[in-house]
Amino acid sequence: MKKLMFGLLLFLGNPLLYAADTFPPPFTAEYTLYAKGFPMGDGTRSLIHLPGGQFIFESIGETSGLVSFFKKIRLEERTEFTQTNGKIRPLKYTYRQTGHKPRLNIVSFDWDNQLAKNTFKGEVKEIPLEEGTLDSLLYQVALMQELKQGKRQLEYKVARKGKISVYKPKLVGTELIETGMGQLETLKYEHLSSNQKRRTILWCAPKLHYLPVQVQHIESDGDVFSMILESVKGL
Repeated sequence: MKKLMFGLLLFLGNPLLYAADTFPPPFTAEYTLYAKGFPMGDGTRSLIHLPGGQFIFESIGETSGLVSFFKKIRLEERTEFTQTNGKIRPLKYTYRQTGHKPRLNIVSFDWDNQLAKNTFKGEVKEIPLEEGTLDSLLYQVALMQELKQGKRQLEYKVARKGKISVYKPKLVGTELIETGMGQLETLKYEHLSSNQKRRTILWCAPKLHYLPVQVQHIESDGDVFSMILESVKGL
């Protein structure tokens, strides 16, 4: 269950400079989560614009219905970041799992000293920062931003697990996807894990500022987990 929720709520990514007119507007998107083709929970993603060029992007997922009776899990991810002169920078990333196997993971970014501190299981790891580094959630905003700009070759640097990882989602093609809002035309991207055994596939809709309207995570044993958009406000 943990790998399911983690795989659904995280894809992977890193931007540099963004034009203000292609930055996503505030929005809230609602999803249904599926395990092996069966609904097992609900998910929400929200982008909030604050005064002074600050933002919050939040993702929440939790089991519901019969599944929650046997195993109640709630995952909350939150990134606080700024955008100044077109430059996007994470300030603080928080991952919190409650219910089954509680866990907390925090990454704090100190750009003055070019250093991030990753706190997990009572251990603190320092990560030297490179310009353009994002966190495990913020890259999703970067992906929407860059696709809106017309970019199709994507590459992201992410501070996670005490180090900087690089991800390169590959454009597979275009595809019509059935969602709670009807059929949507999408760009289909695929990301392979470093050992080539796990796949994450994203379907991003141009009509909705390239919001991922479907995400599919395929484990090494062939298990398939997915999330599909039901509704959205703001896009």
